[in-house]
Amino acid sequence: MNLPEKILILTGVLNLAYGSLTGFAYAFARMKAEFPSRYLQAAHIGPLMQGAMILGLVFAFQLAPLSETTALVGAISFAVSSGFIALKDTVDWLQGIKDEFKENPALGKILGGIGVTANLVGIAIIVYGVLVA
Repeated sequence: MNLPEKILILTGVLNLAYGSLTGFAYAFARMKAEFPSRYLQAAHIGPLMQGAMILGLVFAFQLAPLSETTALVGAISFAVSSGFIALKDTVDWLQGIKDEFKENPALGKILGGIGVTANLVGIAIIVYGVLVA
């Protein structure tokens, strides 16, 4: 197993762990309110979905004939993306943001922007690797 695959596996497992931990906070919030923060819910569900997706990407990276450096950049991009998106949702929840598109919180906007940009880099690399390389 090479380094990019190890990064993806570690990132996927960490996402699953974080999603599980935020599940406790979500369960406690549900005891108090029928509809707790949408960003707490996103901080719980998002990493669970990201974790499964990233673990699946290990297979795609194995099939894509990418150079070690390109694969490493792609794996790091997906790791950074998932981390920043989970961090954005967590920060929005902790700040009590109700609607990030209406409130436009500066920190959430920065964290989300980094996450989305990193995700696009990772997607471009793996699509290139699977379809072109």
